[in-house]
Amino acid sequence: MPSNSKTNTRPPYGHPYPFEDYDDDCIIHSSMMGFLVDVWKGAPANSHLFVATSDPDGGRWREHVIQSGKSTIGLNRFLRAHSRWDFNLYFCPNPFSHHNRRKRFALPSRLGWCDMDDSDPDAYRPQPNHVWETSPNRYQALWHWDKWHDICEAEAFSRELAARHGGDNGWSITKMLRIPGSINHKPDYNEPFVRLVKRNWRKTLVRPDTSPAKHRTLATDFPVLPMHPYAFTRLEVLKKYRPKLDVSARTVLRHDRVIATDRSKWIFVIVAGLYQAGAHIDEIAGAVWSSPYFYEKHGANTEKLEREVSNIIAYLEVDR
Repeated sequence: MPSNSKTNTRPPYGHPYPFEDYDDDCIIHSSMMGFLVDVWKGAPANSHLFVATSDPDGGRWREHVIQSGKSTIGLNRFLRAHSRWDFNLYFCPNPFSHHNRRKRFALPSRLGWCDMDDSDPDAYRPQPNHVWETSPNRYQALWHWDKWHDICEAEAFSRELAARHGGDNGWSITKMLRIPGSINHKPDYNEPFVRLVKRNWRKTLVRPDTSPAKHRTLATDFPVLPMHPYAFTRLEVLKKYRPKLDVSARTVLRHDRVIATDRSKWIFVIVAGLYQAGAHIDEIAGAVWSSPYFYEKHGANTEKLEREVSNIIAYLEVDR
């Protein structure tokens, strides 16, 4: 361990090297290795772990197998042979019994995973252990459960996390994620670093609810309700339903700018409060559409509005 490492940059658990200077290839090489070795820690003996590369334009996908008992050696060779400056770098968090990344070869997992897309990482419950920003305002994350789960359970937890909070539907146990510390070479961006923004190696005791009633209400199963967001303004709706709303809903409906950071939470508060007060779907849509919390999260995107409002109402219907 370098003697000049700053104590306050080290995580409380896990690999000591900080993702601190993203321009320093030596530090980031060690940080990427340490992170993945700790993510894979405890994988069954002789299991197979997967990393992958693609060219900067996204072409020529190549997968590489690393043996669980030799992960440090294998990762070191892989990262030395495939510079982050020349390739997009990926990893699969889960182990496999065969050198083929297919579901039928998947082994039990102690992890949850999510490609959060542009959803808010702070809104997820339980909170993820690790979060990294793959491109501006887009994130991926891992959860460390306190025990191992079979394939169906592991996928169900990850599916519920994505569905409930607006993540991508890539919840398969074969999911590949970008390696923190690598570079995103997509032409849409100016080659940003994949920055680790949260790291916590404590085990997570709470699981997302995957009971049958909840499972039927995954975001991909929800019908999108027709709504007209321009029919009512936020203040008109507040004035009409104010006596029936709780303090939180009344307060956030008055906000003309974002004050609290958890945008998804406050969108939920608006929808739930108005729905329970008996508001019409167009009134709810109008209040959310003109809310700064929705605009800062999604911009002027009517598809996102219809999907998010529909999802929340469907959850509320199930919980009645």
